[in-house]
Amino acid sequence: MIYDNLLALTARAPTTSGLRQGGVFTPYAALVERIGRLAAGFIERGVERGDPVALLIPNSPDLFVTAHALFAIGAIAVPLSETATRSELATLARKAEPKAVVSTPGLAAAETLIADAAPGIPLFRTDALPESSAATELPKLSGDTAALYVFSSGSTGLPKVVPHTHAELIADSERSSTAWGIQPDDIVLDILPSNFSMGFLLGATQAVAGGATTLYWSDPLPLALSRRKLLDTMVGERVTFMGAVPAMYEILAGQAGSFDLKLRLAFCGGVALQRPVFDLVRERLGVTLRQDYGSTEVSMFSHNDSADPDATWASVGKPAGDGEVRIVAFDTEFGPSVGEMEVRSSSLMRGYLGDAAATAAAFDGDWFRTGDLASLDEEGRIFVRGRSKLLIEVSGYKIDPIEVEETLMTLPAVTEAAVTGLPDRRNGNRLIAFVVTGDEVSADDLIRYARERLSVQKVPTEIAFVDALPRSPAGKVLRARLRDLQAG
Repeated sequence: MIYDNLLALTARAPTTSGLRQGGVFTPYAALVERIGRLAAGFIERGVERGDPVALLIPNSPDLFVTAHALFAIGAIAVPLSETATRSELATLARKAEPKAVVSTPGLAAAETLIADAAPGIPLFRTDALPESSAATELPKLSGDTAALYVFSSGSTGLPKVVPHTHAELIADSERSSTAWGIQPDDIVLDILPSNFSMGFLLGATQAVAGGATTLYWSDPLPLALSRRKLLDTMVGERVTFMGAVPAMYEILAGQAGSFDLKLRLAFCGGVALQRPVFDLVRERLGVTLRQDYGSTEVSMFSHNDSADPDATWASVGKPAGDGEVRIVAFDTEFGPSVGEMEVRSSSLMRGYLGDAAATAAAFDGDWFRTGDLASLDEEGRIFVRGRSKLLIEVSGYKIDPIEVEETLMTLPAVTEAAVTGLPDRRNGNRLIAFVVTGDEVSADDLIRYARERLSVQKVPTEIAFVDALPRSPAGKVLRARLRDLQAG
């Protein structure tokens, strides 16, 4: 279904539209031909309809072609982070149960993933993908066929598998491209990691829905060290559209010099935008940031297209397309107008894979409980005020403190741990762990231990040793009082 939709979209796109990376341009017509050959090759190599396939590929034309070839045969794309730790990859793989892995050459993580979680499954390298010229009949797929597995932090300590169907991904691409006004002459910059839902969808389905060209950016250096190169590339490639988390915009805006950018629209999401960043980006990059709202479960949901973006800078806008929102009463410090935001749309997942309890907890009928506290103004614009769930936003990632706590407590010297967020202007929050020890251990030891087992955004930047964690009479950790321990 996605493949048929891609054929229709690319048939209408001009020959000047396609994918760019590293100075190389590939038109959509050539990409579609390669996708067909790769789909046939996957079938010949035993990849079947319904098979999850782990993708350890950065955002790139290789990822686009591989994902769409899997969509074409009814297999399931499972984008994973190439920088995740071995234990994280093993955990994710055991949940998704991949039947094959596609990886960039020389990535040791691909072989360890197979050894740890799926012994014996085939490994394909992007420099030797199994393309076939044989005539192959592709399956007819219904809209409810699973197409994508992505991972969402839950409230019980480990990520959950979020399945999206062909119909959901097509609905999201149409909603997004329409809300953003994507046109064939747009150059869309994709800068986010491929395992990040926003990053994967922008490059794989959303930009092409408007017939635009996607410019993939990937650099081994941190953004703070590669930002000049990126800005020069944006000028040279005449980028007109981009999406990123606020911290990325702040880093780009901090680069000295002037750049003749052609951005007509730049949106941010993942964490709340702060006014100093909004002002800095407008002053230094010459573009007014627009906030969007989305999640792994619902994909893109709302976009701030207000005629007065300065007055409404803090809003994530109104629901786009067929999206609907409601505010449910919730006891908060913000007053009666603020409650938990529930949403629904045609791109909302139907439930977590193999986790009926988590699915039941996440839904109120057919409304999805976002865990965000929000209010609506008189025009229906959404203003997110905070969180009702434990999740902590760090650099656009939703971090579950329980996962970090459980990791720290696997160290014998740690008897108890509780993690919370401290406000951070650039990253939204930074993590601090309050730790009760039974044996001597240093803060550096704990951070090093966490770094070996968790992705960088999940590693606490600060350790506070305490005699005991604050608890209720029932024994529950009083998380609201953790920061008082630091102040004390």
